[in-house]
Amino acid sequence: MLDFAKRWLPLRAGESKLALTLGFILFSNYAAMGITKVVSVSGFLGEVRDHYILLVWAVDMVLLILATGLQSLIVDRFDRVKLISGVLVIFMLLYAVLPFTFLVKGFPAAISYTFVYLLNDQQWRFFPVVFWILVNDIYDPGTGRRVMPFIGVFAFVGTIVGLGIAAADAQFQFGAVPLLWLNAAIFFAAFLVSRFQLRAVKLPPPIGVKADSMKSTLTEGWDFIKTVPAFAYLALGMLAAGSVMTVLLYDALSDAKTDLGSGFQSYYAIYNLLIAVVSILAQSVSTRIIERFTLKRSFLIQPVMMFLSTVANFFIPGYLGSSFAQGFSRVTYDTTDLSARKAFQAMVPNEKRGRVSIFLDSYLPSGGTILGSLITFGIISMGLRYGIPREQYSLAYIGVGVAVSLLALFAALKVRATYEQSMLSWQLKRRTRGASLLSKLDFDEDDK
Repeated sequence: MLDFAKRWLPLRAGESKLALTLGFILFSNYAAMGITKVVSVSGFLGEVRDHYILLVWAVDMVLLILATGLQSLIVDRFDRVKLISGVLVIFMLLYAVLPFTFLVKGFPAAISYTFVYLLNDQQWRFFPVVFWILVNDIYDPGTGRRVMPFIGVFAFVGTIVGLGIAAADAQFQFGAVPLLWLNAAIFFAAFLVSRFQLRAVKLPPPIGVKADSMKSTLTEGWDFIKTVPAFAYLALGMLAAGSVMTVLLYDALSDAKTDLGSGFQSYYAIYNLLIAVVSILAQSVSTRIIERFTLKRSFLIQPVMMFLSTVANFFIPGYLGSSFAQGFSRVTYDTTDLSARKAFQAMVPNEKRGRVSIFLDSYLPSGGTILGSLITFGIISMGLRYGIPREQYSLAYIGVGVAVSLLALFAALKVRATYEQSMLSWQLKRRTRGASLLSKLDFDEDDK
């Protein structure tokens, strides 16, 4: 049985201890997110009209952009291992303090749930950027294409565990306060693991990064992206994907809340649990998919799925149609597309990788979310103002999603067309292919 597992897993001798350590840290983040994701959304929608969550998303993304701007000042200047430990401590403290907003008598529950949602979403956007930059520093591109999908599976396992707890909360009513303190405990455990298990990782110190302003730091990242054609079109695709995914998510939430009423929390937990299970299966074969399609063609998978899903959502009304549309798009975005983007970003020089990753994985999807949220909110507000039936104005914002998904598909085609040209750019400096993971570690031989 052990020999079968070793043949199935993509790990080689000496790699398991580090990969499992990184996997546990990723697991912890997504388990905590899974716990509060369902509770915060269902709690917020239970307090206010559902389309106001679009404004929360827009504000959330503005906050994320500001936080990411600060992150960009430090991500390429500090030791990545210490940085991930610091992020874990910050989230631990926030989850430990946030329950007191529920305990203060007279404090509006809607605001408390808004705080929980904002923290959860900041965590979803902020943590992976820091984490995957660390992973890209540890592994060379060849090893990364093989090991990253294995590490990525832990995100979906953590999500399943967290959503399972959230589903149990819908049944047994644990309450927000105990769940938030549980999240604080999870992050504390992840911090301990990072401090003791990542000490053996040997990374080169940050080089050639002077203390610039936030503006100049961000400009440097953007200048790199627009100089390399494939990265420029990938950036356009990420902006478009952020908008379309926002439209699909809102329509799925709104349909489910309207059709299911009090059964929304239980359904939403099970729905996200199903997405996580399917994502694990998809992630387990994402390496083979990328190898079969090649990296440049892999960027077509998510836009194609997103376009087909949005079109299907336009013609199939109700929460089942919108849930399937959003689910299929989310699975491809979080599995094959994520693995392809991370493998592509591994080709960026070390001293610029953090800033480029922040633009592609944070700024652009956040900007897309803001656009999608405001456009959708505007369409809904006009529909409510003039008494237009929900079935009609919902087709309007889904139609916008179809149009923008075509833009994402165009961008992916241009990534494929400009891939070879971009590989010749002076901006790209391939990491030494002969770099060995074992040269960066001093783990004991008994790990083999």
